Amino acid sequence: MRSLSEFESKQLLETYGLVASKESIVSDIDEALDVAEKIGYPVVLKISGENTEHKSELGGVKLGLQNQSDLSIAFEELQESNSQFFEFLVSEYIVGKREFIAGYLIDKDFGPTVMFGLGGIFAEAITDVTFRILPCDREELTAMIHQLKSSKLLEAFRGEPEIDIEALVDVLESIATCGLSNPDVIAIDVNPIIIKNDFPIAVDALVIRS
Repeated sequence: MRSLSEFESKQLLETYGLVASKESIVSDIDEALDVAEKIGYPVVLKISGENTEHKSELGGVKLGLQNQSDLSIAFEELQESNSQFFEFLVSEYIVGKREFIAGYLIDKDFGPTVMFGLGGIFAEAITDVTFRILPCDREELTAMIHQLKSSKLLEAFRGEPEIDIEALVDVLESIATCGLSNPDVIAIDVNPIIIKNDFPIAVDALVIRS
């Protein structure tokens, strides 16, 4: 099995319509500063490459960098603490009150399936996920979204607008299509999907190939 990097995973999924955070791979601080200027602050800095599925546990993620000084300090810290990595990912910093997860896996009994669930801090207290056997149509994908126990979060919530359900269906459809179109893909994990205003944006992703 081979795990694609976050950047590679998002690039693959984007070819099937997934909307992900704006980002670019860099190898030095000058490139990082240039990318950050183009994306716009605040930004996120992450280690990138092989064996970075657990970036947070490695101390390889710096969030909410507000300016050039923050980014320069964070870059130096990541270089020192993760000297085995030689490339980094500069991404836009997506903030939202609601987070979800989605994925694709091949079940030993049912075959290809798509998953959708509650993410973020809520997921720590509540296991709330739904599944569908693939292939399935947009109507079924819509139904699985509304099947969440916490489906009230899809509505206007704490000053946030109602979520664009069609855009969420697009996320699930892109993941399902990617999995079904690539026989060597055995699992996809998109986590978190952050709702910015009413729109879902994939902030991290992992594709595993056989």
